[in-house]
Amino acid sequence: MGQFPPLPPGRAVRQILRDGLLGQWRLLAVTAVLPMILALLVDFAGTLILELRGQRGVVLSLDVIVIAVVTFLLIELVVGGLYTTNVTRLLGIGIRQGRLQATPEWRSAFTRVFLRLASLYLPGGLLIGTGFLGYLLIQAYSPVPQVAPLLVIIPGLVVLLLYTRFCFVVTAAAVGAPYTFGDSMRATGGITMLMLGLHLLFCVPLLLVQLGLQSSAASPSVFGLSYFGYLVLTQMLFLLRVAVFTVVNLVCFVNRTGWAPGAHRI
Repeated sequence: MGQFPPLPPGRAVRQILRDGLLGQWRLLAVTAVLPMILALLVDFAGTLILELRGQRGVVLSLDVIVIAVVTFLLIELVVGGLYTTNVTRLLGIGIRQGRLQATPEWRSAFTRVFLRLASLYLPGGLLIGTGFLGYLLIQAYSPVPQVAPLLVIIPGLVVLLLYTRFCFVVTAAAVGAPYTFGDSMRATGGITMLMLGLHLLFCVPLLLVQLGLQSSAASPSVFGLSYFGYLVLTQMLFLLRVAVFTVVNLVCFVNRTGWAPGAHRI
């Protein structure tokens, strides 16, 4: 596995913006149509189930927790994995047939991306979930509730660091390159701070705005214009976040490893 010198931050930002997000915005938008529809259906179905069970707006009930977890996993792993696979393959490999097709090669890539994302999200979710539980307990019982947010912020930063170190396995899985978690750790070792900075600059703000919109979407008690407006904006932010994560990781992956389409080794 080859490693090239770290990409200068200014050049990395230019490639992400000029060659990726702005230069390929039409491709990113067209590719997002199907994931957008799927994400809206999953999110709305979860809310509708809670409404029919009379649990919408209830905090920390078993139904709410189960529906929230299932909805999160479906959107992040299935829909997010679908969009990640398509964007990475279109930008990294190029369009050979003018459009994406569900070929055995594509299905294999999507399966690998799904499994890699699951291996990253599940431990990260447990870590953040444990921190959130501690946050609730400290808020309720501690004489110093001001420290409670640290139990969410610190696990969040740890998860971001772990994702940064292991993210190359997702990119490699999408393009069909042989790559392990150990390979990703070694390759990102010299560019950890660069990638953390890029994720904090481009991705984390989108995640925070998305979480805010998600909370707003849960507030309306009826399925009115405000609910559907928040719903659409939330999923648009979700797909934009996935696109940004994917482009950032792809730019760093290609520049760090020297990968090129058709390469059997990195």
